[in-house]
Amino acid sequence: MRPFPRPNMTLVQTARAPAVRFKPVMHLLGGDSLGLVADEPIEFEERVAFGPVANDNEMPSPAKWMAGRLERIASAASAQELPHRPILVAAPMAGLSDPDTAVACDAAVRRTILCQQEFCLMFTDAAFAGDPADSTARIARLRRVGFRVGIDMRHSWQTPLSESFRILIDTIRVDADALEASNELCDVVYAANSAGILVVADHANWRDGEYLNELGVAGAVAPQTDA
Repeated sequence: MRPFPRPNMTLVQTARAPAVRFKPVMHLLGGDSLGLVADEPIEFEERVAFGPVANDNEMPSPAKWMAGRLERIASAASAQELPHRPILVAAPMAGLSDPDTAVACDAAVRRTILCQQEFCLMFTDAAFAGDPADSTARIARLRRVGFRVGIDMRHSWQTPLSESFRILIDTIRVDADALEASNELCDVVYAANSAGILVVADHANWRDGEYLNELGVAGAVAPQTDA
């Protein structure tokens, strides 16, 4: 009896790999490129697991999961020959507290043709809710191996931008619609911009470039045009 042919595992893994989509980050006044945002349909499971699932050894650690994401994004950017940098990458909140994240991500990028400075790891505002000194130490680990670090403030904006903290943050991402509804967020954006942090906004329109620039927002993620 002839054995059934074994499937090409490389092709199977490629077919199942989540697609990476890239969005441009543009300067609202000059129109220059400020980099890219990389999106994937799958995110790290941040919820608490109970029962047998909690002991599943196949569940990747935050560090290992993040390393795999960077490899996928680097491969996709290289395959599409996208030159714009840095690439903003959503990072799981647990990845900031995992002591192995910096080492794992550093090793992952070294297996690609990109370098660490070409990535900006974007952690949600909630990831910095603990001890500020502890958050600073965790960011410093990532900075030491070359990664840029940013804060995603599209849903909350409670991270205190102390002087020591500001020098470690490269980019802050906000929602343009939330700026009109929150003076507190406007104050955060202005302080970040004054400290040299790049602030980019989602749902921003080209026509609002002057207004957003006055608030401290320099760039936009896939800026919109009037219909």
